[in-house]
Amino acid sequence: MLSKRGGSVLWGCTGLVCLAGFLAAGTSGTSSRFLFTEAPRYNPSAWLTNAERFPAGAVVFLVSAGQRRALAPDFAAAADPELSFDATHVLFAGRRKSGEPWRIWEVALDGGTPRQVSSGEGDCYRPLYLPGDQVVWTRRTSVGSEIEIAPLAGGNSERLTFAGHVLSADVLHDGRILFEAEREYGGKPVREIMAVYPDGTGVESIRCDHGADRHSPKQVASGDIVFVEHGRLQRFTSALAHETAVTAQPAGEIAGPVAETGNGELIAPTRASAQQPFHIAAWQIPGRSPRMNELQPIVVAPRTVPRRFPSALLATRTAGNLLCLNATISRDPIHGATIRAIRAYTRDADGSPVLLGTQTAEKDGSFFIQVPGDRPLRLEAIDAAGHVVSAERNWWWMRVAEQRACVGCHAGPERAPANAVPQVLLRRDVPVPMLMPPIQQARKQGS
Repeated sequence: MLSKRGGSVLWGCTGLVCLAGFLAAGTSGTSSRFLFTEAPRYNPSAWLTNAERFPAGAVVFLVSAGQRRALAPDFAAAADPELSFDATHVLFAGRRKSGEPWRIWEVALDGGTPRQVSSGEGDCYRPLYLPGDQVVWTRRTSVGSEIEIAPLAGGNSERLTFAGHVLSADVLHDGRILFEAEREYGGKPVREIMAVYPDGTGVESIRCDHGADRHSPKQVASGDIVFVEHGRLQRFTSALAHETAVTAQPAGEIAGPVAETGNGELIAPTRASAQQPFHIAAWQIPGRSPRMNELQPIVVAPRTVPRRFPSALLATRTAGNLLCLNATISRDPIHGATIRAIRAYTRDADGSPVLLGTQTAEKDGSFFIQVPGDRPLRLEAIDAAGHVVSAERNWWWMRVAEQRACVGCHAGPERAPANAVPQVLLRRDVPVPMLMPPIQQARKQGS
């Protein structure tokens, strides 16, 4: 039985529709109640270097009936508001006193004493509600950041991501967690939009037209994912394998994520130049300061609960199985070379690559390997001479006991597999172990 905040787990697809556009400046849309974050300074990419996104503090405000009220008036700082599915409670990241770590808190929308949800070391921020009275957030660590899941009532959290810097962003209609990830393309660091299931399995990029710096994603009612790229709004549409521009967006630089009204209209903070703060022009905000940034808009209204995801992970296992149907299939040209083998790497405690092993690929490009769970992973495809044909530049992971199949190397999540049995499964029905080298395994067990 679900709690009041959990609501129904049913979800009806709204189909593919166009975005209705933006509210005109000075209008209040379909809701007279909304949340937003006010901050003197804002650096949306600071999490890439474990720096502060709100270096001068922030305050979450509720605007209702022409009045505004701080959601946590006794806190030194509060940001990242997230409304519950039934619109009665709010999660936020906050500091009770200056210098304390950011923690995740929950408070009733109509007022009350905030309740601490997260615990442990390191800053926690960007909380998101999940069905079944669970919550996810991002925790800053000494070597990066990670996304965690925990009971909403409080308790031990479980790590879901295992590679580099990440930032939780949204929960998709299908139950997956949308997040930003640090990536490298063409020798430059960028933010990429990715998704993962609530048990940490099935991690993948939303689209494979990589290279641009994409951030602040939000799924709207149509199913499209709207995000920011070079200060302008773009979107992913389910029928397309590449991003497209959002039409009829306001002039100036845009800061995501956007908010959506019940009429399908979008609201986003904008500014005319880098010397000016972001403002939410669509809303009349009482006590507005021309020098303060207005960010993270949320319309106060109930919303559809995402689907729940039943996990099949077994805590008694320590590795994951990966089946590739044809490594020669790729969105990027493989230059006509024949793939003969696959190398797998992980990282040691210092972040240096560690070779897990090399496995021969079948003539049809298929291979079946077992890799360590909950560890950074990267693959290389090599030819008969041992030359690298194709190589991943970024790290991903598999959970313990995860069973995963991919169509090819960088084939794209929208590609369907060929109707054929891969040759590797005709030769063997168990994967080739490519696990931690003995010295690394000993260090891991001793740590």
